Amino acid sequence: MHLNTDPAVPMRKPCIRDLATLTATLLPPALVQLAPLKQLRRRVREINATHPHYQEETPLVLAWEEQRRQRLRGELHVAGRPVAPAASVHSRPVSA
Repeated sequence: MHLNTDPAVPMRKPCIRDLATLTATLLPPALVQLAPLKQLRRRVREINATHPHYQEETPLVLAWEEQRRQRLRGELHVAGRPVAPAASVHSRPVSA
């Protein structure tokens, strides 16, 4: 019997080059935006199993997509100061 006494390999920091490659090849933005979150999570697990060097970048893509969907879930509205209701342009008298 052999006991593995090697220390666990620490997690790497996400790499922007790997993130760019991941989103260009395995998780293109169109696929990420159109797939249901359940299927997207399954795809992330599959990528982590088959391409372990992307394990630091796949959670970022998943988190960004969850945040994007959360932002767009509610009503669409214009951000900024509320505008006071004003009289119509057509109802003002024309001065000559």
